[in-house]
Amino acid sequence: MSSEPETSPTLAERLHTVFDSQVMNYGAYNLVYATGCATYASQPSDGEHHGVAQRHFIVGYRRYPSEIIVAPFDPAALASLGLPNAIDNTNLIEASSSGQGRLRLETTSRTAFDLKVLPLVEIETAYGAEVLEQEADSEDFLSYVRELVSV
Repeated sequence: MSSEPETSPTLAERLHTVFDSQVMNYGAYNLVYATGCATYASQPSDGEHHGVAQRHFIVGYRRYPSEIIVAPFDPAALASLGLPNAIDNTNLIEASSSGQGRLRLETTSRTAFDLKVLPLVEIETAYGAEVLEQEADSEDFLSYVRELVSV
């Protein structure tokens, strides 16, 4: 019997759990946390979908096959706030990056995400203010988006 105390999952692990519960083949994606807003063609442009404001996202991405999954979530509850949105070469009509971690993704269904991905971010969760360090992941994701823009 071990006398070591059990450790709580890290914020990154808890974010993975939220994403993993919504996405098939979740292990194939790298993840980053993003803030911003979602605009859906059938919804007002205030970032609401199904009556809930979406301002926090877990973004999964992979290069092969190229795909981005944008999953809105509630950081306080660490729970989904709607269906994840898949973006790939069949439905992407705009991918732009304006520097400082800002980017825009828009699909053929006129769903658009204006996102900001930072290397170090403070997130208010049920545990209080937690800091997520995602320097390497954010740089890799932004590099991937720059590759999409250049195609």
